[in-house]
Amino acid sequence: MKKSGFIFAVLLICSFAANAQFFNAIGIAAGISYNKEGWSNEQWATQEKYLMRYNGAVIAEFFDDPVYQWRSELMYNMLGVKELYLQNTYVNQTNYITFNNYWKYRHEFYKWIPYFLIGPRIAYLMTRSAGIFGDVIGGMYTVHVSAAAGIGLEKVCYSRFKPFVEFFYNHDIMPSFIGNVGSLAPSYSPLYRTVMSETIMQHDYELRIGVKYHIKGKPKCPAVDNAADGGFPNNPK
Repeated sequence: MKKSGFIFAVLLICSFAANAQFFNAIGIAAGISYNKEGWSNEQWATQEKYLMRYNGAVIAEFFDDPVYQWRSELMYNMLGVKELYLQNTYVNQTNYITFNNYWKYRHEFYKWIPYFLIGPRIAYLMTRSAGIFGDVIGGMYTVHVSAAAGIGLEKVCYSRFKPFVEFFYNHDIMPSFIGNVGSLAPSYSPLYRTVMSETIMQHDYELRIGVKYHIKGKPKCPAVDNAADGGFPNNPK
């Protein structure tokens, strides 16, 4: 039910946006994600480290305004974390489809357009795999919300194709996981299944490059009517 509702909401909004008169540009982007999980209670002899993986997105921008615009994205974001336990390294992976919406502020210079983006993301957990703490990865919420802020730089081009580069910081608003986790400490008896209460918040850094295609080109110069002056310059008065 959650999956169907998420997909329906995304398709509904995308369908509305695609038919709206304020549709400005479409594009694609891809890059790397550098992710880590923040645990409310540290487990015995474990340590979380950043894990580098990949992301890709289809983007759409709205409002043909020189300063303020709106962007929506459908993004595939591969996240995860390295867990160090007793000098061994384990990898936990979570792969998300996210629907992102940003307010965009831009300022155009002669050759470059720097800009700032901020807004929410709705994340749907597609697949997961656990090298350790399988009860945590298996118990992560299917849908949760995060917030992202980013900066970007777009190249000024005469073509409708505009290359760009962006850097984002993304952090959970809703926890990715809340629950009890079995302790790995050898002093805890497995007979009594000693558990610890945990809340996990994910955060990641993202660097990506992309290209946009602007639907509307630059306005052309108005045509010159020579009839009024007798056909100048061929027939000057």
